[in-house]
Amino acid sequence: MGIPLLKSGWLMSLAALALLPLGGPRAEVVHSAGASFSIRFEESIPRNNTEVYRALGRLPEWWSRDHTYSGDTANLSMELRAGGCFCERWNDSSVEHLRVVFALQDREVRLRGGLGPLQSLPVNGLMQWRITPAESGGSILTWDYQVWGAPGANLEPLAGPVEQVLGEQLKSLKAFLERD
Repeated sequence: MGIPLLKSGWLMSLAALALLPLGGPRAEVVHSAGASFSIRFEESIPRNNTEVYRALGRLPEWWSRDHTYSGDTANLSMELRAGGCFCERWNDSSVEHLRVVFALQDREVRLRGGLGPLQSLPVNGLMQWRITPAESGGSILTWDYQVWGAPGANLEPLAGPVEQVLGEQLKSLKAFLERD
């Protein structure tokens, strides 16, 4: 059984999102060049740090099925501990989306890896989720994703579509936290 990249996976999603106007939470493309890009979100969430931290590990409940290889978020899992795998497993197939390299209870999670089609490129990625208490209550979630690679990687055109995909995930995470 092959990976359904063209039906429900990242490639179709990135192509479709590149044609849509931005909506919901937006990220700032902090840096974009031939061999690297950096994206940053900062979002107020009406939940405390503990609730936001716990929700990050509950991927099946907030990650979009459109950004999975299997088309089913029930196949996603992630342990919030160093070595924890943001993985997807279905039938006899599996993919490691990212690997947790740092987890500081209620404050920060760092992950390494390339999402979706970035896995087939000579790149590295660092995703950071930092949670700080907001002065008015709730939390501020800062979500950074930095990707860098070989000099000829031509990553610049991917920054906008990756921003849109991650923006969709942040919007979904916030909606999940607001209803949970």
